Amino acid sequence: MKNTQKNFGTSIKIICALFAFTLFLSACKKDWGNSDPITVAGIGFVHASPGTGAIDFIVDNQKANNKDFTYTKDLGYFGAYPGSRLFGITKKDSLKYLATANVTLNSGLFYSAFVIDVLPSPKILVVQDDLTLPAAGKAKIRFINLSPDAPALDLAVEGTSTALVTGKAYKEASAFISIDPSASYNFQIKESNTVTATLAATKIEAGKIYTLWAKGLKSKTDSTKFGLSILTNK
Repeated sequence: MKNTQKNFGTSIKIICALFAFTLFLSACKKDWGNSDPITVAGIGFVHASPGTGAIDFIVDNQKANNKDFTYTKDLGYFGAYPGSRLFGITKKDSLKYLATANVTLNSGLFYSAFVIDVLPSPKILVVQDDLTLPAAGKAKIRFINLSPDAPALDLAVEGTSTALVTGKAYKEASAFISIDPSASYNFQIKESNTVTATLAATKIEAGKIYTLWAKGLKSKTDSTKFGLSILTNK
């Protein structure tokens, strides 16, 4: 995830090699004999469905992942032709859809597709990503509540009195906000000012963009238990 929305028009107007069909593009630069640029959309994939196991993400009947796609993993950004696209998920190496979603992608914009909820009815949540550069010397973060059985949640930093993000219900995402870089943030999820999960010693670097997301189930104590995770958008 290395491109910004600001320079997408120049750095992601790219000539790419197509995969098996002509609907899905790899996020690379490769000259294949056509001098006309293709303006694409950027789409990232994140597995946030506790207990679902390894899955395949399908775009217009074409498998997006070439490696195991397991809980809490993200695949990074790919390029896709803009317009209406059919997203789907299956169990690994299966032909039967667990869920589908019709999604409209706009050229030059970035999106993240999260696999959410639990079996037998996982779903696909698509959110737009603002990858414009942070201000000089700053980073950007956002928070998404992806815990199916959690109430509205706040995101805070240990030792501060004011939360960074407040009152995000399940499937709600905050806007990206500016934050100072630090070698060791202790991020917290709070419910009614009570800390319910912590992501300790988290490095946030200047110039980068991150998504923090509430994961798992409050009713579980195993590997799918409630917690906080982070991914780097750029």
